[in-house]
Amino acid sequence: MDEIEQTIKNGDAFLQKDKFMDSIREYTRAYEVMKEDNGDKAELCYKLSQAYYALEPKNPENSGRFGKESLAIHEKLKETDMIVMDYLNLGYIYMDAKKLEESEQFFSSAIKKADEAEDPVLFSMSLNALGELYSKWKGKTGKALEIYNKVIEISGEVEDWDNYFEAMRGKVSLEREKDPDKAFELSMEALDFIDRICSKTKNKKERKDLRKSLDFMYDLASDMAMEKEDVDLAMKIAQRLNSE
Repeated sequence: MDEIEQTIKNGDAFLQKDKFMDSIREYTRAYEVMKEDNGDKAELCYKLSQAYYALEPKNPENSGRFGKESLAIHEKLKETDMIVMDYLNLGYIYMDAKKLEESEQFFSSAIKKADEAEDPVLFSMSLNALGELYSKWKGKTGKALEIYNKVIEISGEVEDWDNYFEAMRGKVSLEREKDPDKAFELSMEALDFIDRICSKTKNKKERKDLRKSLDFMYDLASDMAMEKEDVDLAMKIAQRLNSE
């Protein structure tokens, strides 16, 4: 392992421990000696962007700068998947900085690029990101609900359950603000659907891993049951997460 690789590895270790300043220091040392605009440098720029984002989530100056540099390199290399991920990264950076119009532009670019690539998973992922933005944007929650319904349809067809239930969570959360009873009904239907998916999965570990990856749906339904002051039901929902 050469010095640059070791420096980046050190930065990764600091980032995993939430030592963001230390990770930025190590990443910057590596960045300063990497001259060629290649995939390795783009990956390092992405890591710098993420480290700055974690350190200063409300300030997009540095996270945005390195996110855009990563995007520029990936565009030069014509790496479509990574271009989409860069757009998503930048969209979230500007969303958390309350720069909604800029965030919308990046998410829309991600959607367009994923659509051109005819990649339904990246397409749904990008739509979900825009849906999340609109769900926080006054006057655009209706658009968010339309997007979530579209993702549910698309991802369901290709059995992309991560994006399917991410959209379902968004839909339930929006409905919860208007009609808590309808939202709770939707959440329970989602849990029933998870049961049906698991019933078709023969491998016990795969069933357990699937439920664990979707634990947010159980948490959401259980939380709403508690709001209804139905402790027994909330406990039963929690138990369903650990069922086989």
